[in-house]
Amino acid sequence: MDASLSTTPMKTAHSKNRSLKQNSNRLAAYLATGIGAGLVATPSADAAIVNIDLTSTGFNLTGVNAGLSYGANTTKPNFPISGGGSIMAVNSFAQGISGSNNLFFATGSAPTTPVEFTLNQSISSSANWKSGAYSNFKSPMTESPDFGPGSYMGFKTAQGNYGWLEVTWAGATDTFQIYSGAYESVANVAILAGDTGGGTSAVPEPGQVASSLLLLALGAAGVAIQRQRAKKKQAAAS
Repeated sequence: MDASLSTTPMKTAHSKNRSLKQNSNRLAAYLATGIGAGLVATPSADAAIVNIDLTSTGFNLTGVNAGLSYGANTTKPNFPISGGGSIMAVNSFAQGISGSNNLFFATGSAPTTPVEFTLNQSISSSANWKSGAYSNFKSPMTESPDFGPGSYMGFKTAQGNYGWLEVTWAGATDTFQIYSGAYESVANVAILAGDTGGGTSAVPEPGQVASSLLLLALGAAGVAIQRQRAKKKQAAAS
């Protein structure tokens, strides 16, 4: 029998096995490094807190009652980003801050029931999001409790970006004021009230946490596969 005929199938099978092993090794490395490390870090790496310019050079909403004389109101579109919705400040028979065009504020179930967030409290999908008079402090019929120093209102843009406004409201004097604000640059990522981006990590939504845990598990599996194969190679060599 021709020697070449007897050895060719063995070489082909050996090449296929080596190719499968190489592909398996690539998969393990991909799971360990590509998924296990890179993708899990993506939400927090890409997320950033963006501070809102509320002064006269920006949305011009600072000052007592947003700088409005009695009987006046003002509407600012594209708040705080293009297409985010419109924010309205009003100082008349109704007073306060509201949203429209798919800008929502965290509120209760009735008008003039804005949610009062405290410093570092999470603002996320768990809040009740409404637009219109629900987030005003006062209407002809009802009035919100006072918002003292260190109080925040939570908002959500049309794209799903969460943000906060530092505010006060005093019913005795019918005065409100907006001091500062910020929002999360990545949609559907929660933000902490008062967070200005000074090194605080982004707070992921529950779905992102579950995805990250799954990816971490896949990464750990990839590392385990690589270690097991390395041990087998050492045993075979010895």
